[in-house]
Amino acid sequence: MKRLMLALLALVASAAPLFAADWQYWSTWSATHDVSDKAQVSALTEAYFRGSLADDYVYDEYVSYFRKLGHGFGLLGQLYFESVKTSGDTWAGTRSAVAGLSYEKNVFNVCKMKIEDRLFYRLNSPAQWDYHRPRLYLTRDIGKVKLSLSDEMRIDMTGERAEYFYRNRIYAMVSTKVTSSLLVGLGYLCQSDKIAGEWVSFNGVQSLVSVQF
Repeated sequence: MKRLMLALLALVASAAPLFAADWQYWSTWSATHDVSDKAQVSALTEAYFRGSLADDYVYDEYVSYFRKLGHGFGLLGQLYFESVKTSGDTWAGTRSAVAGLSYEKNVFNVCKMKIEDRLFYRLNSPAQWDYHRPRLYLTRDIGKVKLSLSDEMRIDMTGERAEYFYRNRIYAMVSTKVTSSLLVGLGYLCQSDKIAGEWVSFNGVQSLVSVQF
């Protein structure tokens, strides 16, 4: 256990040069239902705040279907809706269809590893493949507490962005089940965007409320 904690701390510390002084708050709410022992449907919504809780600038929603394929593999389909506040204080919306594939396994009884990639097809303005988001998860249960660490990249598929690999997000979270169906979590995140060849980053606090029924 001590070695795992040191490894997690070392991984977060290795990203310290990317961390910035700016802080944000991201709120995540989700609901999940097991259709069968192999299939699951879920809905998730997020709100992003910067500067203060009065400055909301992103809202997104996912409606998802996930199915286990066996041998650790899984297939994911989503509808994705995003609203972003622009510099003119107006809101711009993006609608996407998402296809994803995941693989997970236990690593030497130390933690569970999951590798996932999601491909986003934008349905509006204009309709085209937009980007894909490879993500690595490491999780471990310690009694009623779950520790999780993940790293997500965002990679352009349009050829129109200045940078091919243009965004990276690191997450660290501690979560616990309050009841058999209610899970809450609190975590740290760092988002880095590549702008004019330089990485610009901010820190954030993320809260999670998840219901399974």
